[in-house]
Amino acid sequence: MLKVNKRTEPIEFTEYKRKNKIINWDSYNYEIKEKLRKNLLEEQEESRCPYCEIKISLENSHIEHIKPKDKFPAHLSDYRNLISCCNDNKRCGASKENKWNDLFINPVLENPEEYFKYDIKTGKILPTDNSGAKYDKANITIEFLNLNESRICDARKNYIIQFLKADLSIRNYLNYYPSLKRYLEKIS
Repeated sequence: MLKVNKRTEPIEFTEYKRKNKIINWDSYNYEIKEKLRKNLLEEQEESRCPYCEIKISLENSHIEHIKPKDKFPAHLSDYRNLISCCNDNKRCGASKENKWNDLFINPVLENPEEYFKYDIKTGKILPTDNSGAKYDKANITIEFLNLNESRICDARKNYIIQFLKADLSIRNYLNYYPSLKRYLEKIS
């Protein structure tokens, strides 16, 4: 998972909210949602899904409410509650759906890399701690987002093999999973 460093809310989004009565997510038209998603993608590391870290674009992403809009209607239009997320139907926002737990790691408010490590043999993402609050937060987040779904574990495992076989000059070009790369650099 990646930290999202939010920028200032785009003026178009602020103006749209000021000029229109916002009742629900359908109150936003397609054009403003597309502009918003473009802005969200730009503030995310290398235009990656903050949850699974795959590269995303306007064509293969959607706007994700970190705190679900049906459970937290006051956060429906809160720019700090919005990220752009991949469209995979088995993980990330699609897996999280409208579930919520206060232990969920919010990538806007916290640095997820402080909570996770990787199993270099399986590609699984794991809690850094063996018990306690950080362990609970990591486990809830992994479960909600289905971050150990088999396809993503296999892709991580392949990346780990490539990374560990590569010499230092080649490792700089292996950027598929930024947090995994940083983790491997620390342990190797």
